[in-house]
Amino acid sequence: MAGPGPARHGRQTGIKVAAAVLILAGFVLIVLAAAGLLRRPGPSTVGHVRLETAATVAPASPDAQMDPFGAPGAKPDYSVPPPPGQPTLVPTIGTKTTQRLFGADPFQEAVSVTQHVWPAALPENAPNENDNDPDRPWGVTLVTPDDPLTAITAVPLLHFPDDAPILYVTRNGIPRITANEIKRLGDTGMSRYHNVDAFLVGAAANPGVEHGLRAMGLKYVTVTAPNVPALANTVDQLYGRIENPDTGVPTMDNGAQDVMVGSMQSYDYLLPATHWVAHMASGLLWVNAGSVPQATISALKRRHGQARIYLFGGPQQISGAVADQLARYGTVMRVSNDDIVAFNAPPKETPVDTALAFAKMWDPAGEVGWKITGPGHGFTLVNQRDWQAAVASAPLSHLGFHAPLLMTDSATRLPPQVDAYYRSVAPTYLTSPADGPYNMSYVIGGWNQIGWPVQAHVDYISEMVNRRVWNTATGGRYTDSQP
Repeated sequence: MAGPGPARHGRQTGIKVAAAVLILAGFVLIVLAAAGLLRRPGPSTVGHVRLETAATVAPASPDAQMDPFGAPGAKPDYSVPPPPGQPTLVPTIGTKTTQRLFGADPFQEAVSVTQHVWPAALPENAPNENDNDPDRPWGVTLVTPDDPLTAITAVPLLHFPDDAPILYVTRNGIPRITANEIKRLGDTGMSRYHNVDAFLVGAAANPGVEHGLRAMGLKYVTVTAPNVPALANTVDQLYGRIENPDTGVPTMDNGAQDVMVGSMQSYDYLLPATHWVAHMASGLLWVNAGSVPQATISALKRRHGQARIYLFGGPQQISGAVADQLARYGTVMRVSNDDIVAFNAPPKETPVDTALAFAKMWDPAGEVGWKITGPGHGFTLVNQRDWQAAVASAPLSHLGFHAPLLMTDSATRLPPQVDAYYRSVAPTYLTSPADGPYNMSYVIGGWNQIGWPVQAHVDYISEMVNRRVWNTATGGRYTDSQP
C-alpha cells in the first residue's frame, strides 16, 4: 500500500496547530476569569440611564411661566402644629435669608414679633431667667394702634433695663390675642422699677386695660400727658431714672447723651429711630416743623448742654431755624441722604431715604448709627404706611439680629435705592460659602403690606454668591462694614 500523501500530512499538522491554539486560548480564559477580568456587569454594580425626550403636555395653568407643570393645589398639603405647651404660637413663612412675621392687623404684627423674640419655654423660676433676658421679657409696653405719635414716643421704654416690648391694646380693653400673648410671655417683672410688669402709655391707660391686667395679676404704671411733646418729656424722665438713676438722663456707655428728634408733622421720618432707641439708651423728642415745644426744651436742658441731637429729615421736615434753636442745648446733626460733595443741590428727602441713611451712618462721638455698609447683618423691612409694624418690630433691633429698619413705599416692589442697598451689602465669599457671613431680613405684616414676590426678591438678592465670578459686581465681606 502506498503511504500517506502530502495533503493528508498537511491536514494532520493543521489539526494539531488548531488544537494547540484552542488549548492556549482556554488556558488564557481560565487565567483571566481567575483574575476577575471577564466578570460581566450585573445589576448589583451598574445601573441604566434612560433619557425621555418626549415631554407630556402639562395641565393648563393661568400662568404657564409661574406654573410650567400645572398649578399646585389650592390648599396646604400639611399644617405645622405649635410646639407642645405653646398652643398660641403661630407658624411664619421663611426663606433662606428672610423671615415673614405675619400680621393682618397691628395686634397680630406685634404678637408675631414677641413670639419670635421670646420663646418663654422655661419656667419663671429657672436659673438666670430674670437675668440676661434668656427667653422671657421683663415687662411689656402697651399702646393703642390709632395714635402714631404716642406709640413712637413710648418705644424708649422697651430698652434695657426695662426689656418691655410693644403690644397693642384698644381704648377700652385688651383684645384676646394680646391678652393671650401677655399670659404666654409671663414676664418676670422689672426689678429696677418696683417689679412692674407693664407700662400703659397714652390712651392705653384706660379702665378696661387696667381691669384686664389686674385680673391677670400684673403690676402696671400709667404714663400720660396733656400733649405729645409733654408725653415724650415724661417718658424721657421715666426711662432716664430707671436706666441712669445718678442723673436721670439716658446715657450711653461712653457718657454720650443722645436724643433722636422728629417733626410731629412728619413722624414717618422718625420711624427708623424707634429701632435705635430699642437698641441703645437714648432720648426721643418732638418738634414742629418750624418751632420747638417747651416740653422738648425742658428735656434738653436736663442734659446741661451735653446733648447730641439727631434730626430725622431735611429742612422741609425740620427747619434750619429749629435746628439753630436746638443747637443751644447741644450738638445738632441731621440724619439725611444729603451730601455736599455728591449733590450740587440738596436731594429730595423721603422716609425711605432717611432709613437708608441711618442704616449706613456712624457718629463715633455719640456711638450712634448702624454703620452697615457690608454683609453679615439683619434688617427689618416694613411698608412706610404701616407705622404700627415699624413700632411693633422695634424688639428685632433690641435682641437677636439687631435688625435696623428699612422701608418700602410699595407692596409690589422695592424702591430702587433699597434694592441697590441690599445688593451692596449682599455677602460674597472667596474660599467657601460656609465661611459666611450671612444676612437676614424680617418682613413684617400681611401680603397686602409687602407682597410675597417682594420677600422672594429680597431673598434672591441677599443670598451668598461667589466673589470670584466675573459678573459679581456687588456684595462684600464682613470687614467691608465701617469700623
